[in-house]
Formats: sequence, C-alpha cells, structure tokens
Amino acid sequence: MKQIEFCEKISQYRYQFYITAYALLRNEADAEDAVCNAILSGYEHLVQLKNPKKFKAWMLTIVKNEALKICNRRVELPGDENVENMLPPAYDSHNELWDVVQALKEEYRIVIVLFYYNDLSLRDISDVLGISIGTVKSRLDRGRKLLREALGESLSKN
Repeated sequence: MKQIEFCEKISQYRYQFYITAYALLRNEADAEDAVCNAILSGYEHLVQLKNPKKFKAWMLTIVKNEALKICNRRVELPGDENVENMLPPAYDSHNELWDVVQALKEEYRIVIVLFYYNDLSLRDISDVLGISIGTVKSRLDRGRKLLREALGESLSKN
C-alpha cells in the first residue's frame, strides 16, 4: 500500500476509528490521542500489512491497542468524573442509542461498536479483539439483549 492510499483510507475510516477508541476510553481527548497514536503507528508499520483488503480491521486492532495503552496509563484522581461532567458536549446532537451502548460493560460495548458502527464481520471482530468467533457471537447476542432491555425501559418511561 502506498502512502497516498494510506491517507485516503485513514480519511475514509477516521470516524469509525474514533468511535471505537471512544467506546473503550469514554473520554474525547483520550480517544483522539488513541486514534492519532494508531495512525502514526499504522503508518510506521505499513509494510507489515500483508493484505490491503484487511486495512480497516488491521487499523482497528491498532486503535484498540493504543486505547488500551492509554487506559492502562490512566490515573484516576478523586473528582475527575466531576470535571468531565462540567465540560460542554462536543456536539449538540443527542443520540439515546449511543448513550445506552456506552452504558454497556466493555466486553459487550466493543463488540456492538465494531459490528454495528464499524460494519466489521464476525471474523474481523474476532481478529481485532483476539477472541474466538463463538465468543464474539455470544457477546453480540448478550449485548443486543441488554440494549433491548435498556431501550425498553427507556421507552416505557416516556
């Protein structure tokens, strides 16, 4: 893959990389850092990409790994959650489904995001996360059930 192709693909998938990082980190600045680090790492290791058709899954693996590095280095200080709540939202549109997805446990959240928001196949999700396809299927099924339950409760309140 040539440099120009790399840049075009990054431009094409940048939003999907961001939502994947955000699903793991739940912090806009950290998600942006993870994506930037992943793009740099991907560019530096571009020769390791054996199948250009797998570019998206390959980059999502790098995004996931960079997000986990940030998560592992993160130091939670007392009162940090209050600071984030005081910040204005980065965008005005409110999406109830996204809020419910973000409330899921990480193991279900990341599979839901990769499947529905990134349009990855079960095989690609398995490769990105390093888990079996059976585990992907069960987490996706459980995540869907949790979403239905949460959305059902939300709709009954309105």
